[in-house]
Amino acid sequence: MSAVTAVPLRPIKKGSVSRLWIGVAAVVLAAAGLSHVALGNFGTSPTGLRYEIVDKGTGPHPTKDDFALVSYVGRLDDGTIFDQSERAPMALASVVPGFAEAISMMGKGGHVRVAIPSNLGYGDSAPPGSNIPAGATLHFDIRLLEFKTKAEMMELQRQMQAQQMQQMMQGGGRPGGAPVGPPEGPPMPPPPGPEAGPPLPPQ
Repeated sequence: MSAVTAVPLRPIKKGSVSRLWIGVAAVVLAAAGLSHVALGNFGTSPTGLRYEIVDKGTGPHPTKDDFALVSYVGRLDDGTIFDQSERAPMALASVVPGFAEAISMMGKGGHVRVAIPSNLGYGDSAPPGSNIPAGATLHFDIRLLEFKTKAEMMELQRQMQAQQMQQMMQGGGRPGGAPVGPPEGPPMPPPPGPEAGPPLPPQ
């Protein structure tokens, strides 16, 4: 015969069972609601890019023909950081497709986290001189600091060339004929050309 417990369980009063299950249901629904909020901005694009929009930013979004100034950290599946920069200028046409797509999802001041599958990254060819293995998924935390359109960059290039030409005609405005700097404004990528490199080697 089994022993009687020192503190016997009290019988549940009539109606308490219903209230108990209502309370459990409320907790489950609350948890489901929190999960929905946490994953509300997370999804997969038609190309297969996994993304989470932390902050959409403001204004228009850059296109693949534009030039961007970004802050980013790149990691592998195990968390190893393979690349990072606080202010990296880049031509979006020169970066891997998944990175360009991620930047195009936000306006200035935006913030996204993405997982770039290998087919939108480097594929089965590991970048020379890097610790990125072939077929790797690339995880990036990206912030868009600033961007300019191709037309704006071409106009900036024209202004710089005009200033340099004026300085040359005047014998230089500084000792040694050093050219003046570009117009005031946030630092941006150089105009189209071999110097406009992305944070990731081009495909």
